[in-house]
Amino acid sequence: MRKLTAILAIILIILAGFAAWFWFGGTLRAQVYIQTARAADYPEAYGAIRRLVASGSAPQTFEGARLDEDPAAYTLADITVTLTNRGLFPAEWLDIRAEAAPGDIAVYSLTGEGSDIPARDTAQVNLKLVTTAMPDAVRDITIQYHIHGMQRKITVR
Repeated sequence: MRKLTAILAIILIILAGFAAWFWFGGTLRAQVYIQTARAADYPEAYGAIRRLVASGSAPQTFEGARLDEDPAAYTLADITVTLTNRGLFPAEWLDIRAEAAPGDIAVYSLTGEGSDIPARDTAQVNLKLVTTAMPDAVRDITIQYHIHGMQRKITVR
């Protein structure tokens, strides 16, 4: 009877280890890189962004999403998030949302949404936004994804 109890205890420990590895290994790791430029330095790009936001085609707009003709007051921020999936299952159906900092106008470009990150691999998502806030303003970016049917969420600053 002691041998059976010992064998069952070992099996239980192994199963608990696999469950913990699945749970904690199924989380994405994120690194954020932000690059900013004054909108006045890129008048053609600013004009295109202004038309995109005015037409309602921007992936995400925030309160007061109106841009003046003069680009001097605006900053263009390019936010790249590198996601690392160290688990055994792919991260699927990425959904990216930026929480606006005071002064944010709109996300005018978004790449990486809806894509998958294979197991043991990395991928990048990118948001480009126009803002009147300081370049180092704190804003949260929330990335929701699924791993083996379970919805997970990561928020980066």
